[in-house]
Amino acid sequence: MIVEKAYAKINFFLDIESRRQNGYHNIVSLMQTVDWFDEIRLGKNVSREILLSVDSSDIPRGNENIAYRAARKYLDAISENCGVSIEMHKRIPVAAGMAGGSADAAAVLRGMNRLFDHRLSVNELLELASGIGADVPFCLISGTYLVEGIGEKLTACDDTFPKCPILCAKLGEGVSTPEAYQMLDTKYQNFESYEVHKTKLESLFDGMRSQDIIKASSGCYNIFEETVQKLRPQVVNAKRVMMENGALFAMMSGSGPSVFGLYQHVSDAEQAMKMLKEMGALAKVCYPTNKFEII
Repeated sequence: MIVEKAYAKINFFLDIESRRQNGYHNIVSLMQTVDWFDEIRLGKNVSREILLSVDSSDIPRGNENIAYRAARKYLDAISENCGVSIEMHKRIPVAAGMAGGSADAAAVLRGMNRLFDHRLSVNELLELASGIGADVPFCLISGTYLVEGIGEKLTACDDTFPKCPILCAKLGEGVSTPEAYQMLDTKYQNFESYEVHKTKLESLFDGMRSQDIIKASSGCYNIFEETVQKLRPQVVNAKRVMMENGALFAMMSGSGPSVFGLYQHVSDAEQAMKMLKEMGALAKVCYPTNKFEII
């Protein structure tokens, strides 16, 4: 039995450069994995089928599940006629903008490569990942990366975000990522004359280089936040609770509605977490994780 951790991600920066003719979007994002994770267990079986079990009724178990599709793509890539059993223990909030599904798919790819004696190289795994979902390549390797294109262009960051407790929380109903993109397409006329917030991104990198959390925070940006928080007022409520309980900064992650807050003191983060949980949120005090060694 192979066990893999599927780590969630947050976006310190997320902007859209352009919209492709096929409807996909070229993004510019600074992504960071955090230690809120699902657990994936994998093993071979004699059925010659992919058997997926999940401890959550909200998660599909067949081909509509991105982790299932990742397993199928891996088996096809190595031309292996073998059955695989996958047990998924969910912890990351669903439809929250924290890449829970993508993290699961990436963990399946890593785990199956271990299960089948590293039959694929890192580049081959990344190529498979890019055909599964936009966040899967990043989730495959994790750490701190500038992510561009539709998620396939990854540049490792020499400098990391200043170390601090990060409170992550999802309050209320989830958000459909395609719906969120459609709203932005309408708002920005399909990004035909849109310009990325490069000055903010430069401030973010300056703060990372100097390990100045205030400077780094001033460069954080999420293009989805203004639009999504009108649709999901709980985004505003979660940010308010964090800021009223000592957060230096709070912002929505991904297409939402999850929110993360940056803290100097873990006691303040834990107090805010307690209050958010009393409001019905899924919440955890997190810390950044490092890059995976895939091979």
